[in-house]
Amino acid sequence: MKENERLKLGTTKIILISTGVTSLVLIMAALVIGSLPLLVNMILLSMLLLVVPYSAYKFIRLKRIKSYEDELPNFLRDMSESVRADLSLIQAIHAGARSDYGMLTQEVQKMSNQLSWNVPLEKVLRNFAERVSDSKTVVRSIMIIEQSGKSGGNIEDTLEALASNIESIRETQQEKSVLLNQQVMMMYAIFFIFLGITITLIKFLIPLLQSQRPIGGFGTQTFNPNPCYACINSDNPACSGCNAFGTIAVAFSLGDPNDAASYYKSLFLAMILIQGFFSGLIAGQIGSDSMTVGMKHSMIMLLSGFLVFMIAIKTGLV
Repeated sequence: MKENERLKLGTTKIILISTGVTSLVLIMAALVIGSLPLLVNMILLSMLLLVVPYSAYKFIRLKRIKSYEDELPNFLRDMSESVRADLSLIQAIHAGARSDYGMLTQEVQKMSNQLSWNVPLEKVLRNFAERVSDSKTVVRSIMIIEQSGKSGGNIEDTLEALASNIESIRETQQEKSVLLNQQVMMMYAIFFIFLGITITLIKFLIPLLQSQRPIGGFGTQTFNPNPCYACINSDNPACSGCNAFGTIAVAFSLGDPNDAASYYKSLFLAMILIQGFFSGLIAGQIGSDSMTVGMKHSMIMLLSGFLVFMIAIKTGLV
């Protein structure tokens, strides 16, 4: 396995192991205390700990890679000008190390230092490609530079054409991003509309359901608004769903778990969290073609939906 791949894998393992151990400690502490609401909250917190740090690491790495791709055409054009001035590729890289290419500057300086240590140019370029292996654009560009250096010819024209092609691809991707960002905004709009509908249903539908009305011609039977009334104090496996909603009601203080209002509040809260999580993943896939970026949208929707819902409940709005 390549050194860069081992480093990335090691970082991923450190993040996953540390967050996993922390999550386990939190859950075990809640089990020792024996509080059901605390246990549910610790489980949710543990899920956030497992997802957020890793997603943040991947997101930061993707932003760095994007910065490399944005600055690469400038670096290639400077190399082309250096080669036109009768400098070799190695001398062109040394010259580029004295320029500013944003976050790419560090990588250019690293290549320059390796060349100063008499590391072969081919190996230096391959090491750079390994460090930015997440970017197909950069990797392919390095391969072209490597092959151009071997074959000879007008390397400066190749570098110039490569820079122009990268910029054309970037402009196309930016146009695509603008169009797809509209779809991402639609996903947010759909989620918040769904959130508003659920709060409205709780405010107006639940009181309507709770108003008992006669069934049949004699008026001796009444409609029970709680679909889980048959599962109250029941250990029947078929009641596991109702028991789950009762646990949510207890964990977030939504009222008596045997009450119809608490059942619907728990049901809608679960629906909001599920809707937010998967809507965020879809938004990330649409906007950035990345599930990792989607986790960012998921966290935004989950937290905003949960906070709005709980504020509406606790303030007596619904």
